[in-house]
Amino acid sequence: MAQILAPQQSSQATSRKSALLGVDLGSNHIRVGTVDQAGEVLAFRREPYSEQARSNSRALADQILSVSKKMIEDQAATAPVLAIGVAFPGLVNQETRRVIEISQLPSLAEIDLHREFTHAFAVPTHFENNANAAAFAEMAAGVARGVDDWLYLHIGANVSAGLVLNGRLRHGKSGLAGAIGNMNVYVQHPGSLMPLQSMASAESIVRRTRERLQKDRTSSLSKLGAMGGFTYDDIITQAHAGDELARLMLSRTGIYIAMAIADVINLLNLAMVAIGGAPAARPFLASAIAEGVRERAFTAAISDCRVVAAELEVEASVIGAALLAAN
Repeated sequence: MAQILAPQQSSQATSRKSALLGVDLGSNHIRVGTVDQAGEVLAFRREPYSEQARSNSRALADQILSVSKKMIEDQAATAPVLAIGVAFPGLVNQETRRVIEISQLPSLAEIDLHREFTHAFAVPTHFENNANAAAFAEMAAGVARGVDDWLYLHIGANVSAGLVLNGRLRHGKSGLAGAIGNMNVYVQHPGSLMPLQSMASAESIVRRTRERLQKDRTSSLSKLGAMGGFTYDDIITQAHAGDELARLMLSRTGIYIAMAIADVINLLNLAMVAIGGAPAARPFLASAIAEGVRERAFTAAISDCRVVAAELEVEASVIGAALLAAN
């Protein structure tokens, strides 16, 4: 298991309780929180994206900085922030510290946001993709405590993975390891290879469900569609309520994911795959993925590997980003 280390503290800071700041860019909100060096959440809040931030790169960067500043100021008296970690729904080049790909938000590739953070706050700052951040949190305080070789799978605005081998989070040469959403799977309906993210992200699940409703109007989602549309959360809610189509769409998503990760399990002989993303969707996805993997991975490899729902809630990437910043 990766060891959690704290950044060096000044004598003044050591006399008070200190904190680490974690920021996570979700589908609809920026999640921000402070945690102690054991990963316990001290404060947590969500802030919706401004209309400008959803359409303009500079406005998005400014809102991320503003939300971080407000949390630091609110916590200053009781828990001064010693390091900042930011988790992005996309790819972060660890050599350049640039966010080179981001899902459903304006590109930040041309903005040196890491430099702006260090200039604004003068504390160690670490940028990470959201799957890696959540994986690190699960190692510290979740389902992966004591597990050395495993994969964390995030399903949300983006589809990505955090890979842990021999107890260490693996980034690859430039920090791009885990880009499982860019892996191609064969989709029978169009009869072609498709990037996994185009079939398994929250947005794509909603799109595929809308397409299915053109042929099957018996689902309760048809009413929501007629009333203005539905979201990924609506699909999950209806699945829990017993809607057969909602359950089918989540199950098919799990099958697509299994196509991508079965060979990863064969290659790396993993002990566990943990399914993250929306907590309420995890039981449906974990069950479908486990079944799909059993059909595709070879027997000895799958007998070593558990497919489980991740344990931590929506704060996972906030906790993990903060702890990674402390290392």
